Amino acid sequence: MTAKPLIAVTLNAAELDRMVHWRKMFDGLQTVGAIPMAVECASAIADLEHTVGTVDGLIISGGGDVDPRRWGGDPDDPTLSWVNPVRDENEIAAFEAAWNRGLPTLAICRGAQLVTAARGGELYADLPRDFPSAIAHRLGEEALLETAHDVDLVEGSRIARWTQAGTRMKVNSQHHQGVRRLADGFTASAYAPDGLVEAFESPDHPVTAVQWHPEVNWGSCEFSYRILDGFVESCRERRASTLSKVTGRSRTRTPVAL
Repeated sequence: MTAKPLIAVTLNAAELDRMVHWRKMFDGLQTVGAIPMAVECASAIADLEHTVGTVDGLIISGGGDVDPRRWGGDPDDPTLSWVNPVRDENEIAAFEAAWNRGLPTLAICRGAQLVTAARGGELYADLPRDFPSAIAHRLGEEALLETAHDVDLVEGSRIARWTQAGTRMKVNSQHHQGVRRLADGFTASAYAPDGLVEAFESPDHPVTAVQWHPEVNWGSCEFSYRILDGFVESCRERRASTLSKVTGRSRTRTPVAL
């Protein structure tokens, strides 16, 4: 029996008091058979390449806004909140280390925006101002337990395969920024009815990003549960593959010269 996969979860501990449902992420990961490991990223530069080398998967979690200087935005924009360049640097280092290792990565909300900025994409700094829509994308932390709006899934995408939801499903929502332009190497996998990119992925790497929060409402939303389960299964498969390669090498002995 393969051991449970160990998944690093990046976060800013100072923000947890206002993220009222954050504990549900760790409960959810344990429920679907993973061991979550919190990685504080906001207070000091860490050797995250080493940390990523010890785990089976990476989750870049939600939180404050990404430093707009990373994607060409205005650092004095009055709509920005909780910008932390140290967290940005640490999480980008973790993401790049995971990318180089082929490590399954799930980027959630801020995480999706961070990946976009890190790889040369562009964000909407404030959706109500820059992308007016009849859809309310930011409903408050308490509202994350309920679904907010539909998303249309791209057929054959990783999210579509994980959820088995067909072409449309409902998601929760709590964000005021969003993807204006995807970074090179990524394809959209879900859209809101107003056309906003709600999820994207890499066709060549096991990186999946969602703008909503399946880590919060997995207990009441079957599709959110399936996203966590699908992600953890990909981590489990990678762990098994890695262990198989290591075991195979250990059994191969160098012939002794006679």
